[in-house]
Amino acid sequence: MNKFLGLIILLSAVSCISVSGSVFEHPAKLENIADEIPRYENVSCKFTQEKTLPKSDIILKSAGNFKYEKDKGVTFYTIYPIKSTTSYTNKEYKHINNVISAITNKSYSKLEKDFQFYYESGWKLGLVPKKDSQAHSYLKSVEVEGNKDMITKIVILTVDSGKTSIKFE
Repeated sequence: MNKFLGLIILLSAVSCISVSGSVFEHPAKLENIADEIPRYENVSCKFTQEKTLPKSDIILKSAGNFKYEKDKGVTFYTIYPIKSTTSYTNKEYKHINNVISAITNKSYSKLEKDFQFYYESGWKLGLVPKKDSQAHSYLKSVEVEGNKDMITKIVILTVDSGKTSIKFE
């Protein structure tokens, strides 16, 4: 179950998009968009998630509470369909935790090394792994939406056609 939740968000998530989708039609240089992306503090909120399994039409749904702490990382407390806790600090999911932490802390040097950036006004950020990045072997794209207060949605597409959409309230 932890593996399932980890792939979700990849975190968190987080809607079916493709690299040709809206935000991905707007390549951007980090120095031009960094000021547009808000800095976030610790966050606790509710989440809902939909995960489409690779090469399948099956959609798995879950919901619960989400917590981001700058010094600890990302944790999902799933309440539905079963109670579980998933923290993105282990080796398998640490990359996702690092992406979310880099965005919330406006610490972009590692992201700039590993990802191509896309940006659409209204605070939509798209990340596509560069070919020489470790993430390129398992991650197709990450789309992050938000506002001045928090990240509201994350959509993660994996190279094996898996999709995870996470909404935060």
